Amino acid sequence: MKEINDEACKKALLKTAEGDGSALSDLYDMMGKTVLFTAYSVLGNYQDAEDAVQNTFYEIIKCAKNYSGGDARAWVVSVAKRQALKILRDRRPVCELDDADTEYRETDHAERLTLLDALDRLSPTDKHIVTAHVLCGQTFSEIANELEISDDAAQKRYRRAIEKMKRYYEGN
Repeated sequence: MKEINDEACKKALLKTAEGDGSALSDLYDMMGKTVLFTAYSVLGNYQDAEDAVQNTFYEIIKCAKNYSGGDARAWVVSVAKRQALKILRDRRPVCELDDADTEYRETDHAERLTLLDALDRLSPTDKHIVTAHVLCGQTFSEIANELEISDDAAQKRYRRAIEKMKRYYEGN
């Protein structure tokens, strides 16, 4: 594969930020295959990888103004990875609470309502972390990737949310 000139890539990215459509075309000519390979390495599916390429260049149109210098190739590849991860997340089956609820058949109705109240008191992000981990079986790494936070941050938020739920549950 021909080596990509980062200066030419940077120039095309900066011109794209100014609204130059031909610069976007140049950027695609320089980075299209790299973006496709990056997306394919994440997704393992050519059709999804092609979708990620389209999403990547659409996102570049919207976000090129946020490029603040540095390695332009790495910036484009990071956009491609994020777009591929979004497709991967969207492809993941959504767990149904009714399916996951079978583990809690022994819990009486009042306790279940108290647990749901405690869960509702969490922020939307913390509620998502708890339900994704407990009910859907997602790992902290998967949750972190989905929320674009570190694994440690996902674990800390989970622990704090569980503690908050315990305090509420014990108070009722």
